[in-house]
Amino acid sequence: MDRPLVVLDTETATLQGAPHLLELGAVRVVDGEIEDSFEQYVRPEVAIDPEATEIHGITDADVRDARSAPEVLAEFREWAGEDWFAAHSAGFDAKVLGYEHTRAGLEPPTGLFLDSLELAKRHIPESADHKLSTLCQHLDLEEGPLHRALSDAVYCWKVIEECFERAGGLSSALIGDFMRGAPLTIASASPGEPHLPRRLRPLCDAITDGLEVTVIYGETDSPATFSLLPRFLFERRSKGYLEALCPRSGTLRTYRLDRVHKIL
Repeated sequence: MDRPLVVLDTETATLQGAPHLLELGAVRVVDGEIEDSFEQYVRPEVAIDPEATEIHGITDADVRDARSAPEVLAEFREWAGEDWFAAHSAGFDAKVLGYEHTRAGLEPPTGLFLDSLELAKRHIPESADHKLSTLCQHLDLEEGPLHRALSDAVYCWKVIEECFERAGGLSSALIGDFMRGAPLTIASASPGEPHLPRRLRPLCDAITDGLEVTVIYGETDSPATFSLLPRFLFERRSKGYLEALCPRSGTLRTYRLDRVHKIL
């Protein structure tokens, strides 16, 4: 290998909508050997979906005393430095980290992503499919539980190692030669900013100044009036959304911008 590689995995609190980071695990691989690891729970601002817990086993109680996403991301950036990244189905993990960096107003690391899923499709074609769990079974890997961030990062590296060996040898692997398609980074996977009509532009000032706003929101024939503390604006699948704290319930919720009729 011609350069260090940070192989990472994320687990999330939500399965639908904008992702919320719950766990981040990574290993740094140098000259084909794991030299260091990173593993942190994240305390999300939303409740963990029961369906997500069924996948990774992480509950609200597990993360009650964990640090916030901005704190974990800042530590991870210092740990990762300028190294390149790898992940299985890398676009997903890059998107998770992109959303969290945007929420926090943090500059993300700049490393490019290598996708072990695409590598496995090319170099392990005989596998029944190319899910990480299937590849682990096919390659007879036993490194820890699946669907936990650190162990999945290790599994991901083992898949990459196998692909490098099949492609000509681990020691001679030039990582850049295995990159395909448009370069993927955390920044390129981050959500875009929605177009705001004039009536909604006060939301930007409210986010900047940390101010509550009162909105008229909902279906045209039955809108409701309530107060929100806006936190984050984003665009997803050509629709604009607002994440905001509801002062009455103390919960973070997502609102469609096309249903905000007026800001009072």
